[in-house]
Amino acid sequence: VKEELQQMKGEVIKEISSQKQRHPFRSCFVVIFILVVCLISAAAWAVASTGIVNVPVFSKFAYHKPEPERLVTPGVPIEKVIEEQVVSKLATGSANEAISLTLSESSITASLRSFLESSADGFIDASFAQATISPDRGLTFFLPLEKSKSGSALSISVKANIKDGKLELVPEELKIGSLSVPDSFTSLFIRSFVKDQLTDANKFLGSYVEIQEVEYNEGSVTIRGTITAKVKEE
Repeated sequence: VKEELQQMKGEVIKEISSQKQRHPFRSCFVVIFILVVCLISAAAWAVASTGIVNVPVFSKFAYHKPEPERLVTPGVPIEKVIEEQVVSKLATGSANEAISLTLSESSITASLRSFLESSADGFIDASFAQATISPDRGLTFFLPLEKSKSGSALSISVKANIKDGKLELVPEELKIGSLSVPDSFTSLFIRSFVKDQLTDANKFLGSYVEIQEVEYNEGSVTIRGTITAKVKEE
């Protein structure tokens, strides 16, 4: 039996080899066709998972409506919190004195919605935009897409690190609907998205405070530092 199986195996291999020799272009065509089908399927799956457009068959399996980690009610805007916690301290503080700023996710949500409403680009639904804060993910912006029939949204997670006494944002995650965007695109998008806001914050705080620590808690972030000598001179 073993000898018969070996003989059959040899005949099968011989037949396949002869087929390849007779039809080399057919084999290449089959391989190329399979690759093209795989690429088209991967592209369709990626597009469907964003939820921006409906792709028959693919959307049913690739897309799941995104939901925020929790619902956040807008609170006191960031500007007022800074005025209460930082500006008053700077007016009476002295050089090298400790200072801190605690921002809740409700404050960030309030300022986020005001910013989106003023921009009025029609891309993001400002009325449901919000921010959440957690120790593991840092700051996460949930931005529903205005004209998405499937309820798609952008989810952007960032963490602020300290470099030379100033805040520097590090991208954590960017999702469009159910699609996780590669890190290279995440970094590019997030930096352009918050560039102006971060520049303004560093310009204000960097003139008076040397930032030393950023601590993330559930629902809030605390920035700690010391008042610089420049305030004493003024």
